[in-house]
Amino acid sequence: MESVITHFLNLFQYEVIGEGSYKVKRIQDILKLIQKGEIIELGKTVKNGLYYFAHGPVYISKQLHYDDAKRRYRDLDIPEGTGFANVRLSMCDHSGTHIDALNHVSEKGKLFGGIDIKTMRADVDGYKDLDITTIPPIITRAIFFDVSDIGLEREVTSEDLQKRLKVNVEKGDAAIIYTGFSKDGAEEEPGIGLDAAKWLVSKGFGLVGSDSPRTEYVRKGSKSYLPVHRYLIAENGIPMIDNMYLEALVKLLGDRQEFVLIVLPLRLSGATASPLNPIALL
Repeated sequence: MESVITHFLNLFQYEVIGEGSYKVKRIQDILKLIQKGEIIELGKTVKNGLYYFAHGPVYISKQLHYDDAKRRYRDLDIPEGTGFANVRLSMCDHSGTHIDALNHVSEKGKLFGGIDIKTMRADVDGYKDLDITTIPPIITRAIFFDVSDIGLEREVTSEDLQKRLKVNVEKGDAAIIYTGFSKDGAEEEPGIGLDAAKWLVSKGFGLVGSDSPRTEYVRKGSKSYLPVHRYLIAENGIPMIDNMYLEALVKLLGDRQEFVLIVLPLRLSGATASPLNPIALL
């Protein structure tokens, strides 16, 4: 098995030029997609009290107030009301809009690349193998699929995506799928099925994202256990971005299907995901 960094270099068509530094081989073609200079934020706002049943609650609380400086450092000459403020965050690494690391999903006792989950040590340091720090910054071409007309009645299929594809796919492109679903969690969620996931891999997509909570189709009462996550992440090493905010993008794109996507995962050692505010450039 190739190293995980080699996997991502091949996946996104990068070269290493130094520690933590990369060259995007097709950067000139990608930058040609920027025609208007418009920046669109694709991350949802994370608020105190946000709760998603699989990830638990988000807590954002005051840690220091501006007036605390004068009380803490009485030997210093600090004017009244002068100081610093900060807050404490407590939340799952999958809260809000986030990108999944390759250590997020196992399949039959193995992670991507054949790593045995019995060797994974779950403690205060998290899960070090294939953690989120192994995913490099992503600058790529994204292809937008509007499947908002399908709703919750059935999964998005490969035929649905093929019908909407108006451009040629290049290796390393991102598939961004708009379902029109705005909830943070529900018993039934729109999204792609395993058939569509296999089609995305066969076309050469290196990243899959959606505005639905888990990107894949979830139906109440279904006995299937997240087959899309298992296939994309555990079997093929393709990261997923869940719970994106795409309402502004769909309006500004108009008839265009391509845009520049920038994804910068936080370097959280041991994490299985990273909260994100991805950026679209038009």
